[in-house]
Amino acid sequence: MVNLLFDYDGTLHDSLRIYAPAVQAAYDRLAGLGYAAPRTWEPEELRGWIGLSPQEMWEGFLPGLPQAEKDFSRGFVGERMLALIRAGRARLYPGVPQLLAALRGAGFRLLLLSSCPRSYLQAHSWQFGLEAWFDGLYCGEEFHYRPKHEIVPELQTRHQGPFLVIGDRRQDVEAARKNGLPSVGCRYGYGGPGELDQADRAAETPAQLLSCIRSLVPGPIPASGAAGR
Repeated sequence: MVNLLFDYDGTLHDSLRIYAPAVQAAYDRLAGLGYAAPRTWEPEELRGWIGLSPQEMWEGFLPGLPQAEKDFSRGFVGERMLALIRAGRARLYPGVPQLLAALRGAGFRLLLLSSCPRSYLQAHSWQFGLEAWFDGLYCGEEFHYRPKHEIVPELQTRHQGPFLVIGDRRQDVEAARKNGLPSVGCRYGYGGPGELDQADRAAETPAQLLSCIRSLVPGPIPASGAAGR
């Protein structure tokens, strides 16, 4: 059985909707404490931080911040995002439920690996019923936030068969290449220029994922997927 290993934020979930207001609230708190100059961040300015582990994000976003404040801010953003998920503000990209249903119905094993805390993935699983599509839901916290390319071999021991990696960031393409696997880069996500250049295929919209997967994994996939409707 072929394993399709999906990233989550920026690949299936339009996370900027909840990420931007949560980071702005954390930044406002830090500005009030004198750690940063007051300012309003445009959502597009924050998109590049999505998909990184919480540690990577805060080390790059405000590198001079004391470690204790980085740790507090990670938790602060996480709690704000959880609150927004519970309030119904989270959204999957249009067509994603239909795409996942079509792939599962075609006999693929669907797996998810996100560089996120366990509580975040659990909240989304509850909100969207992710277990209905995925045979394995894995988060960065479960693996002590190690790089994805180090986690993939562990998943290969748990799920037999070839793997195809699908994601929107450099870390996803790297996870595939360092393990000799094909990959699909999601250009509609949050990666910067050049991040997905080494992906084997590129999807400009979620609706194009089906054809990209078809081209890399020949098999009994429906000729016309519901994801494009």
